[in-house]
Amino acid sequence: MPDDHPHGKIIDATTYDVFMSVCAMGSISIVSWLFFADPDTEQAKLLNYFDDLFCLVFFLDYLRQLVKAPHKLRYVFGWGLFDLASSIPAFGPLRLLRLARIVRVVRALRSFRILAQVFRSDRVGAAIVSSMTLTLAGIILACMGVLYYEGQAPDANIRTADDVMWWAVVTTSTVGYGDYYPITGPGRLLAAVVMVLGIGLFATLAAAIASRMTSLTAVTSITHPKSIEHKIHELQQQNRELLRKLESKL
Repeated sequence: MPDDHPHGKIIDATTYDVFMSVCAMGSISIVSWLFFADPDTEQAKLLNYFDDLFCLVFFLDYLRQLVKAPHKLRYVFGWGLFDLASSIPAFGPLRLLRLARIVRVVRALRSFRILAQVFRSDRVGAAIVSSMTLTLAGIILACMGVLYYEGQAPDANIRTADDVMWWAVVTTSTVGYGDYYPITGPGRLLAAVVMVLGIGLFATLAAAIASRMTSLTAVTSITHPKSIEHKIHELQQQNRELLRKLESKL
């Protein structure tokens, strides 16, 4: 494959590329599910909501790659076509274009050895991405389960995709308005899972921010001119002390 993509060769993949690849697989799974689901059901509507979120992620990725591309026209008419097509929401026949994202998956996951290299090169980032990916997948599946079980209860107040999306946002953000809540046993069990995953999601985001800030601080302290000057001064002092010791022995 040509290396028109801003990432260059696949061997230079980063944790960000792994995250985007996981998002690509998740979006393709949702689109494939939607092909066989009844489009008039609330479950299909909920899947479309999650699919729209993936589309937003892919469109932001497209803009990011466009800004980073050294040859922008070459990217726009090359890999950019696949990236832009993958950011189109699954509306009617347009959902077929979402399968273009599989090209990115094939390219990024061409070898398990490369993925292993990515995880070895940035273990902290890989752990954070893996944790966030599993958390988001768990929240999506839990929301689907809550909608399924609550939809069968006559007295439930979570009955539509809009209800469960609002409930999920309120629950994962630990706001807890209490306007929507599950009443069935399985629904409450899944709600507990969403609560735990929501706390873990925000904790992971905080850890990611702290990790990046620490890395930037370390790089800044090393590359800052005053820091370099201080290091040089220390080395000069050490050299003088070594010279004095050598002269005293001679």
